[in-house]
Amino acid sequence: MITEDRSQVQTRLDVNMVVEAGAGTGKTTLLIDRLCLAVLARGIQVEKLVALTFTEKAAAEIKTRFMDKLQHLIRAVQEHEPDRTLELLQNSFSVSDADIASRAEAALSRLDRAAIGTIHGFCADILKAFPLEAGLSPHAEIDAGQRAARLFDARWNTFLDEELGVNAPRAEAWKRVLAEISLPDLKAFAQELCSGKIEAYDYYTHRDLLASVCLERARQAEELAAALTRPGKKARNGELALAAAGQSLRRTAAFLKGQPVPAPAAQTAPAFPAAAYKDWDEADFEQARSLVLFAEKTAPEKQQIFLSALELVQRVTEEVRADYAREGILSFDDLIVKTRNLLEKNLYVRRLLKEKFDVLFIDEFQDTDPVQGELLLFLAEEKASSAGRWQDVRLAPGKLFVVGDPKQSIYRFRGADITAYELFTDLILKQGGVKCFLRQNFRSEAEIIDAANAVCSRAMIQQTAFQPAYEPIYTAKTARTGAVQWLFVTPAPDGPAGADDFRDNQAERIADWIEANVGRMTLSDGRKLQYRDIALLTRAATTAGPYTDALRRRGIVFNVETDKNFYRKQEINDFLNFLRAAQDVQDRTALAGILRSPLFGFTDEEIYQIARRGELTLSARPADARLAQSYALLKQFGRRAGRTPLKELLQAVLDETFLPEACAAAYEGEQTLANLNRLVTLAQGYAADGAASLQQFLAEVQTILEEEPERLGAPLPEEALNAVSVMTVHKSKGLEFPVVILADLSKKDSAAVSQPARHIFSWQYNMHGLRAGKVCDVNLAFLEEEQKKHGKCEEVRVLYVALTRAREKLILAADGRKGALKAAAAFAAAGLFPNEETCPPVLQEEALQVPVVYAPYQNPETFLYRHAAAPAAAETERELAAWRTAHERRKTQYERLLQTALAQTPSERVLEDLPLTPAQQAAAQLGTVCHRTLEKILTRPQTDLQTAVSLAAAQAGAPERAPEAKALLEPFLQSALFGQMTACNVLACEMPFSFAEPEGEIVSGVMDAVLQTPEGTVWVLDYKTDQIRPGAEKAVLDEKYRPQLEVYVRAAQKLFAGRKVRGSAVFLRTFAAADL
Repeated sequence: MITEDRSQVQTRLDVNMVVEAGAGTGKTTLLIDRLCLAVLARGIQVEKLVALTFTEKAAAEIKTRFMDKLQHLIRAVQEHEPDRTLELLQNSFSVSDADIASRAEAALSRLDRAAIGTIHGFCADILKAFPLEAGLSPHAEIDAGQRAARLFDARWNTFLDEELGVNAPRAEAWKRVLAEISLPDLKAFAQELCSGKIEAYDYYTHRDLLASVCLERARQAEELAAALTRPGKKARNGELALAAAGQSLRRTAAFLKGQPVPAPAAQTAPAFPAAAYKDWDEADFEQARSLVLFAEKTAPEKQQIFLSALELVQRVTEEVRADYAREGILSFDDLIVKTRNLLEKNLYVRRLLKEKFDVLFIDEFQDTDPVQGELLLFLAEEKASSAGRWQDVRLAPGKLFVVGDPKQSIYRFRGADITAYELFTDLILKQGGVKCFLRQNFRSEAEIIDAANAVCSRAMIQQTAFQPAYEPIYTAKTARTGAVQWLFVTPAPDGPAGADDFRDNQAERIADWIEANVGRMTLSDGRKLQYRDIALLTRAATTAGPYTDALRRRGIVFNVETDKNFYRKQEINDFLNFLRAAQDVQDRTALAGILRSPLFGFTDEEIYQIARRGELTLSARPADARLAQSYALLKQFGRRAGRTPLKELLQAVLDETFLPEACAAAYEGEQTLANLNRLVTLAQGYAADGAASLQQFLAEVQTILEEEPERLGAPLPEEALNAVSVMTVHKSKGLEFPVVILADLSKKDSAAVSQPARHIFSWQYNMHGLRAGKVCDVNLAFLEEEQKKHGKCEEVRVLYVALTRAREKLILAADGRKGALKAAAAFAAAGLFPNEETCPPVLQEEALQVPVVYAPYQNPETFLYRHAAAPAAAETERELAAWRTAHERRKTQYERLLQTALAQTPSERVLEDLPLTPAQQAAAQLGTVCHRTLEKILTRPQTDLQTAVSLAAAQAGAPERAPEAKALLEPFLQSALFGQMTACNVLACEMPFSFAEPEGEIVSGVMDAVLQTPEGTVWVLDYKTDQIRPGAEKAVLDEKYRPQLEVYVRAAQKLFAGRKVRGSAVFLRTFAAADL
């Protein structure tokens, strides 16, 4: 029997608590309850609360929900409404209604003073309060990287001039180092040494530990070589390489100890085989390969090169760090490290902050960076204590409440450390803290929970410091709806196919499923499945390409959350080519690129002929009018490049040319526009750090495109588009979707193929490991072995996160490529991986049944070049002609009306411009809140009413209207009329329009909602909050609102020419619509 500790979490306020909350168990709701209990039961002032999480979005949600809960409790007390938290306060803590109301009102009035935010924001506030104590410059500020990069580049260029000039002082050392490490790699090494992640680095700090590791591995290599050598046979390269590795590791141990290093027995060691010999088992082969690679990395000759490189760049790194300190440049890593150092070393500041904050709430504790954890423990210390190390901290009882799920610790690449999580929570528990488990999942169907438990309970085996024990989750839902399904591509009949070919096949079958189910599958809330209800998850962003290509071929709208292939986006290349061609008249490549873009539309043949005529340069004076116009536009922006601020110049390209419209039409619509605007935003941030030319910016962008393309990714706002969400599992954490498709489950662990790290820090060993090109120190070679084990364990946790994102349907996609069974070992262990030979139609694990759809492998060429049908050219020509006519008519009317400035809104046809009474003002505010709430719920169906109302009221500047709006809308959302609305496709909410009447009058307004019914009718809605009796809707429409609604319908008829348009006044209080 699985137990639940929810009641203990809610009632024990006098002890420090660690809550391990499984996926979908409502931990945020519980955190809000604990915040309310701290204020209302313990009487803690809201400004003495600290509530920290790891994203701005999550922090905003906590603050909003805390505010909503306090408001709801006040109303529940005043109106005697039932509320679970209120009952808890009354029954378990004996708090009177009067105290609850007064404390809640006081908390609301000072909520802006509460430290509810991100850990980085919290640390920034502390450093701003104590800059001198933290050793900061008075003008210190956060730098996203540009200022630091410029300072570094300036120092580095001067340094190279001195070191590599004619009279180079260390020429021989440079020759030795540059033979092994390229100059760009050496620069990257120096930059890493200057980063905020590394306070101090000493190569020899861990020499004794590492020497003993080398000797132990030397012993293992020699013993393994002896065991694998066949009796009476000559040793093969594999055994010889192992023996040589043992000798090399003993030489490295002597090097680390400062002892004489013997010469190697041979100049070059035998090459280790690429595959295991027939008499070697897989485990022995993997161990042998690991030992040989470790010996190669740590060879004394390699270490000497590393030390020489370190010595060469030491002076410049010291100068750069001094520059950073003098200029007050702080990185995000600096925020955390300097705050920890301040609290650790300055006992006076620590005492002040301990007195300032009475309770600390930490969300997502499993993702805590170890340094962040240290500073939080110092803040949770007893007031009379002053420990010198975090391990010696005596915690104040009831001051620390942490929520997390070690099964979801998947951000090791950002510094999260499962070892630190275990050590921190152990410290809390050893000092009387309590650990509680939340296991009841409220999110997913029973079969999804069963699948997650079946797979992860077998794969997530507890290993101290590496993997937590698996705590199962459960759900009260009992219905069996076929919520889990496999899509499996069987192996190629003509022999082995490549991984990308299999992904193409998977992607085609996924697109089939989406096409077959969108608009047909009914969700639990009665709606038909839409694109926005679907998330397609991959384990690595680099493998998303085949899936997005398949969606694009079918005309399925999608939004990529993180696109590692951003630099391949054609609209970005077009924008950059425009800028490069304008900036450099000699850049023929950029000129050819922008000429063949959608903006100018020249064909390859036309560009070839232009080049043959010698006109592929802005210096030419072409006779062709179209080419001359194109060149004139480019030269116009070239002239402005030196005079116009960078951000304004890029914005002008988007505003004054048809580049965005042409690219959006040719590529991916709104996603294309978002990507183009992201470049403008990047320019704004780049220019904010100082004067920047277009040439400098283009060089910076080129560096980003090559090294950090994800920085330019531009996800659309969640409400912007009805689109399939394509993202990595890491990006999906904390989110949920009605339907989740897990793609490429045949892919081998990404941990095994990751790029070599330039820097690794182990909090457990307090050890920095560094790499310069292909040469690394012994620290990093040792830590990489640790990282591999951590990486394999984290892959299981990534799978757990992936399996628990879906609410109603989970689609698992895989194929029968070579190695698939090993890659999906967790599913195979549970008996839940398809068998390509027997092809069972259903896989079963106890009560769980998972149907399998088998799809035969197809040659990708049979479908890769198929595209969604384009509109007929004749229709496009008709639309273009109509657009030209309308444009000319509008232009004539506009020029005539400039003299009269006539304008009128639909509401002005109904109401005179009279001042509002207080009652009318309140009614207007209520209407605004209701309008905005319905917009949020229609565009984001998963949004609950309480959240939507609170956000809408806050945005309208009328938070006091939230309770009344909720009470008004709650029954409306249950009505048959709202059911009809949700069955429609949302075209727009709060849609502005403007058109000219024949008399010259300009009519402008905003339509509350524009929907498309399943029959294709455009349905214009105008919300009304009038207090009327049921049945009087038509009379009220005719009396008050007919002129206004007629204008809306006419606007819709102009916007959606040829479509049937229905206009309705929706009366929210009577749940009825009156049509024109």
